[in-house]
Amino acid sequence: MEKIIVLGIGNVLMMDDGIGIYLIEELSRLNTKADISFLIGESDIDYCIEQIMDAAFVIIVDAAFSGNEPGSLTIYPLSDLHEHRELDISSHNFHLFNLLFLQKDRIKGFLIGVEPYEIQFHIGLSKTLNEKWNSILQDVSETIGALIGRKNKY
Repeated sequence: MEKIIVLGIGNVLMMDDGIGIYLIEELSRLNTKADISFLIGESDIDYCIEQIMDAAFVIIVDAAFSGNEPGSLTIYPLSDLHEHRELDISSHNFHLFNLLFLQKDRIKGFLIGVEPYEIQFHIGLSKTLNEKWNSILQDVSETIGALIGRKNKY
């Protein structure tokens, strides 16, 4: 059975930067599929890399600046992340995303970027993302299902 990892990264001490962690915590409670591992990587990029290197398919959930409405999703194929390096879509892109680019022929998957509203020192999501929590959770869950369903095409 192929190893599928859904990895939440971010920092819960930085408001909306922690959205990937909060989502994976909830999705792991709801998960009923044995072939999917929901992991929290936080900002420990070395741990994330270690987990990713053994996976056949990876979905990363993180706050990502795309210029869209807060709470909206943007999907980036991991193989194309190098095209967005100059955009600084995520505060975690330097080490992790550069490695993923170098491994693009072997590691397949996607980044689900959730547009943050506010990132600054404070525990918990911004009021804006808190109000959209149920919608964001549903959108991310459905997107993960759709991406896993399409994984053999990548």
